[in-house]
Amino acid sequence: MEYQPYSIRQLLDSVSSGGIRIPAFQRGFVWEMDKVAYLMDSIYKRYPFGSLLFWRTKSKLAIEKKLGQFELPEPREDYPIDYVLDGQQRLTSMFSVFQTELEPSIDSGWLKIYFDLEADESVQESQFLALQDDQVIPQRHFPLSVLFDSVKYRGATDKFDNEQIIAVLNRVRYSNSSEQTSV
Repeated sequence: MEYQPYSIRQLLDSVSSGGIRIPAFQRGFVWEMDKVAYLMDSIYKRYPFGSLLFWRTKSKLAIEKKLGQFELPEPREDYPIDYVLDGQQRLTSMFSVFQTELEPSIDSGWLKIYFDLEADESVQESQFLALQDDQVIPQRHFPLSVLFDSVKYRGATDKFDNEQIIAVLNRVRYSNSSEQTSV
C-alpha cells in the first residue's frame, strides 16, 4: 500500500474535477457542525486526524453518492477515479468548508465555519465555530470558506484593521504549513 501526502488544496481540486468520488455503499454525511469545527481545529493545531483510504480504478461505478450536499462532476474518461473507502466524513467536511467552485444541490442546513480571532489559544478549547449568519461578528469571526479564493480572502480582510490582518495572515500561514495529510 502506498501512502501519498496531499494538501487540502489538492484534495479540493481532485473532488471538484470529479477525480474523487463516493461509492454507493458509503453511508451519507452524518457529522454535526460542531464536529466539523473540531476537525478544523485539529488540522489547525496539527493533531493527527486519520488518513483517507481510496480505491483507485479506471472504471466508473454505476451508482454513486453525492459528496455531502454536492453533486460531483463527471470524471475525465482518461483519468483514474479515487473512490473513498475510509475518511468520507472528514473529506466531505474539508471540501464543504473550503471549496468555492460547486454550488450545493440541496439545502442541508450547512453552517459556515469561522475562526474566532478572540478565542484563547488553548490546547483544550476550539478556536473554530459553526455559526449562523446572524451570529457572526465580522471583526471577530473569520470565514474559512475564503482561504483558497484570493479575491474572497481580500474582501474578508477588508473588515479588519492592519493589526487584525497581520494576525489572520500569521495564523493562516501557520495553518497552511500544516495542510498536508497522508492519503
